[in-house]
Amino acid sequence: MEAQAIDDNTDARIIAHLRFARTIAARAIDPRCRGTDRDDLIAWGMVGLVQAAKRYRDDQGATFASYAARRVRGQVLDALRVSDPLTRSARRAFREARASDPLTPAPFAEVSLDRYTAAGREIPAAVRCRARQDARWPSVAKAMRGLPPLERRVLQLSFGQKLTLREIGARVGLSESGVCRLRSRALRRLRMRCSAA
Repeated sequence: MEAQAIDDNTDARIIAHLRFARTIAARAIDPRCRGTDRDDLIAWGMVGLVQAAKRYRDDQGATFASYAARRVRGQVLDALRVSDPLTRSARRAFREARASDPLTPAPFAEVSLDRYTAAGREIPAAVRCRARQDARWPSVAKAMRGLPPLERRVLQLSFGQKLTLREIGARVGLSESGVCRLRSRALRRLRMRCSAA
């Protein structure tokens, strides 16, 4: 009986605060964010509202609205952090660089085509054409997925972004010689996997 009353209170709070939570979530989002991304973030805000309704206790002194506002905003920020390709320190460094030079280009993000399509997005035609140019591409892509993450990252930075060994070392925390050895080992593994396929 008591559990049913708690569930009814939770449901009533959620229903009564839906518009409020949507407003809080929308304010936490960059105004330039449009379309499905914005809708997804607002949906994460609704998740925060449900969490707040389930965890709220009257005896703690805070009103439900103030408690829910923090949970909704926090849930939106968590969703943004998860989808951000940069770490917090890299994002901070980018903001500092942009403050000193407004022409600093936006950060480059590497996205796996498998993850891109799994998210329900269609691969642009230009990318599909490049992938079709060489019949060996599927076996190379499969072999790349089988490499350890650090080796895969070094190959992507070296051949995809054309970075020097020193630049790659700065990104992955290795010396130039360490990057050179790691890249050589990764290429050997890649060649072996592709020849076996």
